[in-house]
Amino acid sequence: MNDKEIAYLIHFSRKEKNISQKKLGELTGISHQIISRYENGAEVPTEEKLQLILSALNVSLEEVIETSKEINKIFDNLLDDLFYRKADYEKYHIVIQENKNCYQQNYDYYKIMVMELIYHIHYRNNEEVNSLICSFEKKEIQDQKILQIYYEYKGYYLLKKKKTKEGLEYLEKAKLQRYDEKTIAMIHYHMSFAYNYEWLRKTDAEYLIDAKNVFQKYYSLKRVSDCEMILGNYYSTFRNFQKAISCYENRLKLLEILDENKEKILDIHTTIAFKYIQLKDYNRALKEMDIACKYGKIDKRDYLQYIWCYYKLGDINNANRWLVKMNRLDLDRELKMLWNLYEMIVAQYDKVPNDRLIEKAIKVYEYYKNQEDLSLSIFYIDIVIELLEKRKDYEKGFFYQKEKIFLLENI
Repeated sequence: MNDKEIAYLIHFSRKEKNISQKKLGELTGISHQIISRYENGAEVPTEEKLQLILSALNVSLEEVIETSKEINKIFDNLLDDLFYRKADYEKYHIVIQENKNCYQQNYDYYKIMVMELIYHIHYRNNEEVNSLICSFEKKEIQDQKILQIYYEYKGYYLLKKKKTKEGLEYLEKAKLQRYDEKTIAMIHYHMSFAYNYEWLRKTDAEYLIDAKNVFQKYYSLKRVSDCEMILGNYYSTFRNFQKAISCYENRLKLLEILDENKEKILDIHTTIAFKYIQLKDYNRALKEMDIACKYGKIDKRDYLQYIWCYYKLGDINNANRWLVKMNRLDLDRELKMLWNLYEMIVAQYDKVPNDRLIEKAIKVYEYYKNQEDLSLSIFYIDIVIELLEKRKDYEKGFFYQKEKIFLLENI
């Protein structure tokens, strides 16, 4: 044990037993001034005096050393499980709770605190996260590995709280602590989560590709799969739909290798279907939707993809069939709004769009514009433009064309 570990052990054990320094001095024959120096690290007890103190406090040095080994083992196991995305957070949490009193006595307890932090971030227990952050920052941690993990997960937590700038700052601090490729890959992976709150920049995408390459090198296939999904979303944002589809298809292959649940595979097929819709390849989109249906029950929103594809292919009977199916579902306000729009569009397939349909389409577009959903804003402004062109209202159509250009320029 080093000097700091001995000082921590004496101080914590004395406090836990609710014994004053003076009383401990009486029990051991060591002056309370010397015990104070032991606790603040100004002086190190001899082996004989340390055994006297620990005996008085009913503490086994052998057990403390074994506990330290146990803490380091479960901490390293957690890091390994995190890298391969197979961490059973609940399992680790149970072990920590069952042995908490024993672990708290150990100088390495700050590693347990980091493990608890990761657990509570995962389960969005924000009050516990904030409390642990406050406690951790009161400690003078010198261990670079621990600081790297702490900064990384604090940064990730801040990103989840939509504090993007602060989150990325902590992730950059994490990168300064340790430089083996596995940890850097994990930091770059977490940096990509800024995509959920601000558009992923080109450099961030490059970081994610670097992370993916490291995950592939060490056969962390679940992480590779996650990277493919995020990269697919990135390319989709910048309307590079072919590249997005390629990433989603790579994820599909990995999900099948990993024998993941069918719901995930279903979701990817419906996502690919929407990319083909955006590419105006409606036959391919329908094929993807049909494959998705083989894996389970599609989401209510996915009925709209069937309706739109059949409408664009001129198969109004099938479009109406899916409209009827969707109308039998319990729809929320947003889906009811969309169902009404699609019903009107299909009904006026071979007619000049009337004022009510145009107004409905504009209302839906403005709804997604106000929601700051760029992808759906562009999709529905295209529908507005198409309907206006069909009506030969070129002046109004030109206005929405300019608005679409503005949206594209802000990607």
